Amino acid sequence: MKQLWIEDFLTLVEAGTFSRAAKLRHVTQPAFSRRIQLLEAWLGVELVDRSIQPMRLTAVAERHVPAFRALLRDLGQLRSRMQSEHNGSARIVLATQHSLTMTRLPALLELLIQNHGPRIDFNVRSENRDECVALFMRGEADLLLCMEEKDDSLYKLVPESLRLPFGQEKLVPLSVPGKKGRALHAPRAGKPLNLLAFPPDSFLGRVMHERIFNTLLHHHNVEIVHESVFLAGVKEMLLAGLGMAWLPESLVERELKSGALVTLTALGGVFKPVTLQLGLYRGPHSSYPEAMDRIWTMLSKSKGQAAIAN
Repeated sequence: MKQLWIEDFLTLVEAGTFSRAAKLRHVTQPAFSRRIQLLEAWLGVELVDRSIQPMRLTAVAERHVPAFRALLRDLGQLRSRMQSEHNGSARIVLATQHSLTMTRLPALLELLIQNHGPRIDFNVRSENRDECVALFMRGEADLLLCMEEKDDSLYKLVPESLRLPFGQEKLVPLSVPGKKGRALHAPRAGKPLNLLAFPPDSFLGRVMHERIFNTLLHHHNVEIVHESVFLAGVKEMLLAGLGMAWLPESLVERELKSGALVTLTALGGVFKPVTLQLGLYRGPHSSYPEAMDRIWTMLSKSKGQAAIAN
């Protein structure tokens, strides 16, 4: 079995279709399908029920999705630990949300690798927000970068940790453009508004249902066509024109500039941005306390915070 196959399967779980998953994995759909079949052959079980449309995972595959995620995570951790021990360097685990991995993490890592002293290796754990928090609380991550509500920081969950503010993330209502550049998916009489949403039991789902979705569903004819915590997958479906969605502005900056996406904020009312805070947390225990002290001192400088927040 190859790690590549596990990554393919988990991408398929998040994307929902072979075509979208293949695009996210940057391969052709036939090649992607063959790789899923190779995993099925190795396991000796079917993971996908191909007798129905749209595609659906088999019952056994559904039950073992968490195990696949844990296996992929453990493989990455094992490799990182062995490499760090072999090289004699400190190994710091940083947990952060999928979308922040793409938008905020590059600048943060660029700042962190400028440290002076013994080498520090960073192992990034990119998960949904609730899983990131769980990893941090279990002591499996030294640093946590995540979204949080202004009046609901994680202090009450991790009272022994330290926190640095790292700016804000603004979720904006979006659609592909239709005629005359107007939003293709917007409220129209007699037609349902297709919505790409987040599962209500996820962090963004809880926030969006409380602030936006409950009101939206009450006042408009809305059809939720897809739910996912994988924001990159939601973005791909958004660009494919399957519905409208709220996504981080930093995640779609290029598409907004090019006109591939437009905002619905001009409609007013419930179609408004949702602002979340970004917090960076340091856990109370680490296998490399000296390295963590150097990192935290560096990040505590206002110049460093500004570099990440902007």
